[in-house]
Amino acid sequence: MADTPPFIRFKYRPTDEELPVAEPEPPPERGAPERHDRIDLYQQALGFASRVFTVIELAEAERYYLRDQLDRKSAIIPQLVAQGLATADMQARRALYQRAREALTDCAAILDMLAERGTVEPEALEPTRALALALLEKLLALTVAPPRVW
Repeated sequence: MADTPPFIRFKYRPTDEELPVAEPEPPPERGAPERHDRIDLYQQALGFASRVFTVIELAEAERYYLRDQLDRKSAIIPQLVAQGLATADMQARRALYQRAREALTDCAAILDMLAERGTVEPEALEPTRALALALLEKLLALTVAPPRVW
């Protein structure tokens, strides 16, 4: 270590056996905000995006712009849902869910086009379409504005 410059100092790093074991986090209290990755809606949006990816891989004979649009629209849905879950302002949250619902509607329409054209087998499309419709129902409930009380 004679060649080591004086400004470099090596730090002692403990082994795995010497490190303390972290206790698991307690479940959040009722009414406390949760992390977005623990919410069912976010998990369903991620599942939809991964299923759409497999559909895109099966649709090699389809035109590029349609596959690209399906890929971009499906990828933004989990992002918008996560942003909505992290937003405290309810009006801004509804706007994010509205954008996610619009992107999901576009995805459902593209999936219908793929089914109508016969580009992808119906067995591969049907679970993805069913998940899209279930997500649309959940997002529709989250985008309805509260009634005005006069």
